[in-house]
Amino acid sequence: MADDIAESDDERATELATLAAIYPELVLDSSDPYSASIHIPVEPIEPLAILFPTVVDGVDLQSGALTPPASDDVQNVGSAGKRGHASSQPEISGLELATAIAQEVAQEEHLLSHLPPLHLRISLPNGYPTTKPPVFHLETSLPWLPEGKLKELREAGHCIWEDMGRDQVVYSYMDHLREAAENAFGLTGETKRFLEVPQNLKIALMDFDLKAKRAKFEAETFECGVCIEPKKGANCHRLLLCGHVFCVECLQDCFNTCISEGDVGQVKCMATRCDDHPSKDDPTLDPSELLQIPLSHDQVQRYIKLKRKKKYEADPTTIYCPRAWCQGPARTNDSNKAEGPAKPDGPPVHRKIFDPKDRDTIPPPADRLAICSDCSFAFCIVCKASWHGQYFHCLPRVAAELSEEERASEEYMKLHSTPCPTCLARCQKSMGCNHMICYKCNSHFCYLCSAWLIPDNPYQHFNNEKSACYMRLWELEAGDGGEGVGIGFGGGINGEGGFGGFESDTEDDDDDFDDSDDDSDDDLLDMGFAIPRGAPEIRVAVRVQVPQRRNRGGGGARGRGGGRR
Repeated sequence: MADDIAESDDERATELATLAAIYPELVLDSSDPYSASIHIPVEPIEPLAILFPTVVDGVDLQSGALTPPASDDVQNVGSAGKRGHASSQPEISGLELATAIAQEVAQEEHLLSHLPPLHLRISLPNGYPTTKPPVFHLETSLPWLPEGKLKELREAGHCIWEDMGRDQVVYSYMDHLREAAENAFGLTGETKRFLEVPQNLKIALMDFDLKAKRAKFEAETFECGVCIEPKKGANCHRLLLCGHVFCVECLQDCFNTCISEGDVGQVKCMATRCDDHPSKDDPTLDPSELLQIPLSHDQVQRYIKLKRKKKYEADPTTIYCPRAWCQGPARTNDSNKAEGPAKPDGPPVHRKIFDPKDRDTIPPPADRLAICSDCSFAFCIVCKASWHGQYFHCLPRVAAELSEEERASEEYMKLHSTPCPTCLARCQKSMGCNHMICYKCNSHFCYLCSAWLIPDNPYQHFNNEKSACYMRLWELEAGDGGEGVGIGFGGGINGEGGFGGFESDTEDDDDDFDDSDDDSDDDLLDMGFAIPRGAPEIRVAVRVQVPQRRNRGGGGARGRGGGRR
């Protein structure tokens, strides 16, 4: 077709034939010998900054034209102020509020090096070039270029034809378009830093830029930095962090070995001196880039798990799941706040290491919820129990968060009460022997050591010579710390051991008590009662139920004992 036009004497055919020789991509119209079309690539010398404004409910927050309706609450506050009611907060106008919201919206700005090309259709009418100008029809496949700029480019063809004295101008016009495309058509400059494009074109434009870069990369030849062999770009990969190029085979061998051996810290650029990482703290590759190399999905999943595990192990503030079979790292509200970006003008965000003895490190109740990332178990980071809500106190209470009054109550309960070994309900004995029965679960236990007792023969515990409570059944018969007693028992599992505050004096005991009735003692021993030397003689054994006492362990048990003669 080009040869037929070249043989014609018409200047229009000669010009199109010349352009076809210069630009092989020029497509001549088979139905019209004086028409042709060509795609003008748009590849700016400097990447073009494209801004995709965020649209919320059909309103563009970046345009600054947000006009919220008047609020009755604001008017009421203003009227209340006029009546003399003081207000600690200044009034904020609707425009200021809209501007503040717009400034907080994330800027969807991207740098693109390749944009959809211009489609130029050339038509040379009769009388061209002396009497009639050429007809240029210019459009884009995607409406990313403003219509005003397209109109300006179309009119530039007629101006060039006039400036060149109505001569052949098709080549000059095409060169003008290419030069304008290299300068991004003057869309950005000192007064305008970016080009605004509708949000619905974001995916299409970024996909076109990515494919164009990939096609250009595959057409080049590179030398792998590992095997030192020239490879086509189709068999290589350019690292996103630093831009170094390696062949896919070397990358796969290296990274698969590192991941299999658990050395995920070496999944990074293999260049000897690579200092081009934007993030010096973590130069490792992103999992999405490993899929582009490509690595198998199983290896990438293992890489993600190992990298996360290494991160949590290096963080002293990491909280782990209390389940023994899980022990996975947990996410907390406090950790999410710490991992978020800090304000530019504010101090960096750091998480505090939880210390039960330090009141400042104990989180508030609302921030104590943690969810295991492995088994999804929700628990409290303070008491490690299943999540009980923010309005429930952790049990046992952390010493650092107790007030002086609460701490004194806790100390008193530890000193003058014993927990049930089954349900942990605390009891305080007012009188009787040390054989206790829990009122909640009916468990039999020893008041001194909180040991579980056999219901059929509970007194075997006190008759066993190997037991720490041997011959101590009637110890504290008068009660443990009750009003008017003043014994201050310190024994049992919460005290110091020994005889619980009694000063043992054998000579005084012999003088105060008469132990001449050995027959009565033997009879009681046969019944299962153990009476220590020096204890008062017991004639009648009765069951006494201890009444519930407030703030002294709940009175969770009742005792069995006998009265004095």
